[in-house]
Amino acid sequence: MSIQIIVLTAAIILCLIGILGTILPILPGVAMIFVVITAYGWWEGFNQITFGYLIILGLLTLLSVLLNYLSSVMGAKYFGSTRSGLAGALLGTLAGIFFFPPLGILLGPLVGGFLGEYISNQNAQASLKAGIGAAIGVFSGIFFQLILAVGFFVSFLIKVL
Repeated sequence: MSIQIIVLTAAIILCLIGILGTILPILPGVAMIFVVITAYGWWEGFNQITFGYLIILGLLTLLSVLLNYLSSVMGAKYFGSTRSGLAGALLGTLAGIFFFPPLGILLGPLVGGFLGEYISNQNAQASLKAGIGAAIGVFSGIFFQLILAVGFFVSFLIKVL
């Protein structure tokens, strides 16, 4: 088996792991795929994987990271959360990711949005609505990340195969 087939196979496997990382918050999925594609481009001399292609993927990767962190806050805001609920959703998301993976990615924004809103207005119904909005935002972010990761992977396969 040639080294080219081994390297390409490894890159494909790592990209597939990156796709899983968009669903499981333990791995930075889209960023991992970007790094794999960049490393493969370096290995093959940037003939198939061009700098222009990498710039586009890099910008999309930055956008995905930003949206990943803001999605729970945007979801809570859409469902009528106040500034306290938004702060709670953001803190809950971060705490969930780092302290209680993988379940924390789902429960963190819900609990954080609820607690932040409840501390502010003492209304359980409005607080629950803000927490649910934050959780929906997280799911939206995960869905966006998954679509982007699959798009990266497909574009990589088109370039190299």
